[in-house]
Amino acid sequence: MDGSSPPRPESAAAGASAAGGGALAERVDRLARENAALFERLLAGERRFRGLARSAWRVQEAERRRLARELHDGLGQSLTALRIRLERLAALAEPEHPALAAPLAEAVEAAARALADTRRLSHLLRPRVLDDLGLVPALRWLARTVGEWAAFAVDFEHRGVGEERLDADAETLLFRVAQEALTNAVKHSGAAGASLRLERAGGRLRLAVRDRGRGFDPAADAPDAESSGLAGMHDRVELFGGRLAIDSAPGRGTAVTVELPLAAGAAEGGGAE
Repeated sequence: MDGSSPPRPESAAAGASAAGGGALAERVDRLARENAALFERLLAGERRFRGLARSAWRVQEAERRRLARELHDGLGQSLTALRIRLERLAALAEPEHPALAAPLAEAVEAAARALADTRRLSHLLRPRVLDDLGLVPALRWLARTVGEWAAFAVDFEHRGVGEERLDADAETLLFRVAQEALTNAVKHSGAAGASLRLERAGGRLRLAVRDRGRGFDPAADAPDAESSGLAGMHDRVELFGGRLAIDSAPGRGTAVTVELPLAAGAAEGGGAE
C-alpha cells in the first residue's frame, strides 16, 4: 500500500458540480452568442427591408413625376392646340355658317374642360412647384387648390421653416401626408374647412392637419385603411423614422399629426402665412 487516502465523497461531488457548472456556463455563453448573432441578422434584414422600401417609394415618386410631366407637356399641349384651332374654326364659321356656332362653342368648352382636368391631374400626381420651389410653396399651392376645386377652405401657416429647400424625401413625404389628410377631410369630415400647420422645432419637422368635422372613433369605426390611405401614410412615415398620430372623436373633428426628423445640415428659416 502507498499510504494515500481515497478521495473523500465531498471532494468528488464538488468536482463534479464544478465540471457541470462549467459546462452549463459554456452552453449559456454559446446560446447568448448565437442569440446576439441572430439579432444582428434580424437587424440587418430590417435595415435592408427599409432600404428597399424607401427605394421603391422613391421609384414610385419618380414615376409620378414622369407621368405628370407627360400629361402636362404632352397631352396638355395637344389639348391646348385643339382648343385654339376650335376657337379659330368657330370664329371663321360664325358669319357664314351660324348653325355651327353652338356645336363649335360646345366643342371649345369641352376641350377647355379636358385641358383643365389634365392639368389638375398632372399637378395632383406631382406638382412642379414641389420640385422647383420646395415644401412651403407646395403646401401653399395645395391649400389654395383644395379650396378651389372642393370649396373647402384651408388655412395654411408655417413657423420656423421658410422658403429654403429641405431634404427631398422629407419634402415629398410631408406633402403627400398633407395631400392625403386634406383629401380625407374633404371626403369624410363634413366640415367647411381645415387648418394646415408646418413648424420646425430643433431637429424635427411637425405637420398637422385639423378639421372640425364629424370625427370618428379610431378604435371602433376608423375609415377603411385602404380607401382613406391611413395605413399607407403611417407606413411611409415610419420608413423615414417619423411618427404619425391620429386624434379624433365623434363630434370633435380629426387631427392628423406627423413628426419627422430633419436631415442634418438643412438651412434655417422661418416665417408665417
